[in-house]
Amino acid sequence: MAMILLPMVNSTRKTMRTISSSVWHFTSQIHTTSNCQSPIKKPEKKIKQKKQKKLAAVCRIMESEEHKAIQKELGQDAPLDVFVSHILGKDIMVNKIALETNVSVFRGNLHFIRKEDLPKDLDPELKVGRFSVRDNEIILENWSHLKNQTSKKLQLDEKDAIKAIFEDTNKDQGLKKNIIGYFLSQGLPDARLATEVFQRAKILLFAKKGDYSPEEDQVIIQFVEKEGNKWAALAKRLERSSTSSVKRRYELLTTDYKGGQFTAGEDEIILSEVFNANKNILMDKNITTEDWKRIGNKLGRNQQYVQQHWVHCLEPRLTRHQSGTLHRDVRKVLIDHLLEHQMNY
Repeated sequence: MAMILLPMVNSTRKTMRTISSSVWHFTSQIHTTSNCQSPIKKPEKKIKQKKQKKLAAVCRIMESEEHKAIQKELGQDAPLDVFVSHILGKDIMVNKIALETNVSVFRGNLHFIRKEDLPKDLDPELKVGRFSVRDNEIILENWSHLKNQTSKKLQLDEKDAIKAIFEDTNKDQGLKKNIIGYFLSQGLPDARLATEVFQRAKILLFAKKGDYSPEEDQVIIQFVEKEGNKWAALAKRLERSSTSSVKRRYELLTTDYKGGQFTAGEDEIILSEVFNANKNILMDKNITTEDWKRIGNKLGRNQQYVQQHWVHCLEPRLTRHQSGTLHRDVRKVLIDHLLEHQMNY
């Protein structure tokens, strides 16, 4: 949902003059409505016929000559071979375009596959990146089905099964892993490459999220002291998908930066400094790294955390005030829109 931004050259100056010791008091001093605001149009009650999505062409997975050759060479004991044998034996239906574009991209880490890693002449019907919440759920549900269907033969618990399939660093197993990717792709609303779906499952099943534990902090310190700034390797060891997150954690552990929630007084300083650096910041979004570093030093905080606080908290609140929607519950508006248009997310 696009938000209309209104010019605020004069109002910015007025805003800066009315900053008080509390951000909430600061925002309450400013008029929150605008005569220039466009009237809200009520949704038309006319029933519009939805465009039917073109059904994707599908085929059997064993229509691929590569898969026929792989099936003949499969062993009986290796977990990967057991999974692949089960899938090929079921001869599942797969997206035809994805099967015809059976490329394999090896990732030894938990990074996602980029478009730059794939052939330039990729069919436009194949979607790359931007997995939705529902996409993730479908992939995990398919993995659960596959694991349960092969549990009698493998007799591996959840953790061992995941390690056996997704921790394998043999680059020559790419086409076999793609076969698992085809199984995990079943039910996805968009055509996707099997290699990308396999990597997505790996990220979902392996990657840790949330706060760092004391044990992880210790690993970070010891690793950097011994190996240096090898952030990708460190992220892999910690089973974290973001190298930048690991790097920021190290900087936080090795500096005297202040932590915790931002206070109203700190918010006031950030607002003053940001608008001093660029009075049109809400329009052009332009502020230099040097400015963020200066503001961070003034607050005694990591400059990246200060910037994130501005981007995710202060700037959206100011933008909503500027457009006259600060008093509205945006979440309710979005949910009502999804329900009205029968959009599943």
